[in-house]
Amino acid sequence: MNAPATEIRNVVIGTAGHIDHGKSTLVKRLTDIDPDRWKEEKDKGITIDLGFANFLFQDRYRVGIIDVPGHERFVKNMVAGATGVDIVMLVVAADDGVMPQTREHLEILTLLGVKHGLVVLTKIDTVDEDTVELAIEDVNDLIKGTFLEHAQKVPVSSITGQGIDDLWKAIGEVIDETAPRDTHGVFRMPVQRVFSAKGQGAVLTGVPVSGHTKVGDTLVVMPGEQKAKVRSIQAYHSAIDEARAGHSSAFNLTGVDHTKVERGYTLCTPGVFAPSRFFSIHLTLLQSAPRPMKHRAEVKFHVGTSELVGHIQFLDRTLLNPGETCICEVMLEDPIVAGIGDHFILRQPSPAVTLGGGRVIKRESEKLARKDDMLMESLAAWAEAADDPRRRIERAALDAGPGGLNRERMIAATELSRDAVNTLAAELISEGKISEFGPGKALVHRDAWPRAQARLIEILQRHHDAHPAQLGMKIPSVQQQLGVDARTFAPILEKGLEASIIEQRGELLGLPGQGGKLSDEERKIVERVATQLEEAQLNPPTLKELAHAANVNPSATQNAVDYLVGSGRADVLGGGVLFSTKALVWVKEEAAKFLKDKGEAAAKDFKEIIPTSRKYLIPLLEWLDLQGVTKNVNGVRTLR
Repeated sequence: MNAPATEIRNVVIGTAGHIDHGKSTLVKRLTDIDPDRWKEEKDKGITIDLGFANFLFQDRYRVGIIDVPGHERFVKNMVAGATGVDIVMLVVAADDGVMPQTREHLEILTLLGVKHGLVVLTKIDTVDEDTVELAIEDVNDLIKGTFLEHAQKVPVSSITGQGIDDLWKAIGEVIDETAPRDTHGVFRMPVQRVFSAKGQGAVLTGVPVSGHTKVGDTLVVMPGEQKAKVRSIQAYHSAIDEARAGHSSAFNLTGVDHTKVERGYTLCTPGVFAPSRFFSIHLTLLQSAPRPMKHRAEVKFHVGTSELVGHIQFLDRTLLNPGETCICEVMLEDPIVAGIGDHFILRQPSPAVTLGGGRVIKRESEKLARKDDMLMESLAAWAEAADDPRRRIERAALDAGPGGLNRERMIAATELSRDAVNTLAAELISEGKISEFGPGKALVHRDAWPRAQARLIEILQRHHDAHPAQLGMKIPSVQQQLGVDARTFAPILEKGLEASIIEQRGELLGLPGQGGKLSDEERKIVERVATQLEEAQLNPPTLKELAHAANVNPSATQNAVDYLVGSGRADVLGGGVLFSTKALVWVKEEAAKFLKDKGEAAAKDFKEIIPTSRKYLIPLLEWLDLQGVTKNVNGVRTLR
């Protein structure tokens, strides 16, 4: 069993099944390695934590094997191990048949997306042939309709060796059917174990779930942002230069304090992943769940090697019934790293019962809005794109709007490697599905502008319908409702104005031909407020003072002010100071005359011609700078 391997096949096999059904004994028979590491495990004869072993197959592949605990109390460790599994050996003792943890493990493996496996009936040396047949019938009932429905069922005795040759053959056939994991993503490994090797420093072990990395690379441990350099890598007790997705690997790292790392942390490429407490998820509640799940239900959330308490926030409902599926959000007590498409399990905190599971859609920065149709459309598209890198790029570009995403932001949004992004983006550009925009060569989806335009018109139309007297919405409010940052909003605004689908009215945005539909009473209020502003000249009243003078409430006064600003009869300067347009025109003319005669002037000099307090003088001078009337150099102004 110790012949050198010519290739490490990036496939991991995991055991699953009820306690004391012979999983660890089977692994030892196959590998000559005892996967029970802890004295407590050996004393009690049960597996508490994950066991690791490997075997040489057909003198060609070294295959990793993870032995997971079967006892109900250690299901959390089983989930941590099963996350890295490509092939499962579901172990059922012939003398016991299917038991509660057999069923729960199969449910968990299904939710974790395992597609390949076989059933091993152990302890056949302890029963007669009829009992073995009964156990097989029991197994057939269990696996009907699951990913193991057509799997091989191999009876064996780990003690006598009976059936082991048949098992080797079956394992080989399943390995041949299982494609190696894709190594083109960004490197990420959920940490299984942490320890310190004497004279070597921190060692982190686990099964990378995406990408590849090599000796000398710089990585980061999250949460905590510890920068790490890869000193050496081992896979199955042999030194290797590069670790890939699917390899059970051990990393010796410099720069890491092993006492500040634990299972559930993540070793990954810097600059792509970030810890978060919020994740959008695609959730299925098991048919066997004890009751419907309510909005804000408390759960244990298992993803990768992490286990945290969280709450489920439904986005389009208040209840999820057993057997149903939905898109929702999990809000965790502590931040973790999880990637697009990661499988997760939900368990009830007490009593411990598996409730359901599914896949992570993507990391979120905050609590998501409920009853948002556009958000749900986007999340559904992201869920469908989990296994399709091209669709990830398209979706990220579409969600970014007309501003698009540069290569760095695209890598972070899609969690794809730089090579993958560059290759796939080139394909999508050649097909006309995305284009490059601006000096940063942002990737922009061809549908981004039409979608943003339609959304912009919808927002403004809704505002006009609700407030026909107002000339439009304040620009920051429009940006907020669009749900985009300032960088993305800028080209949306620019293109909308160029296309004349919207109009800018002072600080407001409106639709052509809409807004400003005043009743007789509203028009009177506007005129009273305008009169107060013009009479105040360069010492404008506050909103409260305007309301009192016009004898109306503050809300009606604010509407009147918005109308005056939007129609060009008033303007809001820095600090929110409001002036009538007549007053501002007068200031502009007087300042120009003053500087034409004087040449230059400091701020205090302008008090000779602008009769107002410093509170209003400074905003007026800054407004003159913005208007291109004056030029300010170190506090001294000249005519521009």
